[in-house]
Amino acid sequence: MLNLLKGMGKAYKEAQKAKKLDKAARDKLPPQYGGPPRDPEVIKLNKQLKIAKNVGIGTAGAIGAAGVYGKAKKAFKDKDKKND
Repeated sequence: MLNLLKGMGKAYKEAQKAKKLDKAARDKLPPQYGGPPRDPEVIKLNKQLKIAKNVGIGTAGAIGAAGVYGKAKKAFKDKDKKND
């Protein structure tokens, strides 16, 4: 059993090394063969997309939080009316 675990750890390390080497080789490729984009317009567009995604995530979170806040505020207001 212990030998199996040692073997799995070794296999994991080898897989991580292979993944790192593959990424390094891919970074050296030209863009048309799967390498990183070097066109400034593409880089700018990717940055804008990333920002738009983050804004969308933040908007959804804010809407959800506002709904929870409104429900809690209403519940506390109803609780105060019952105590009067």
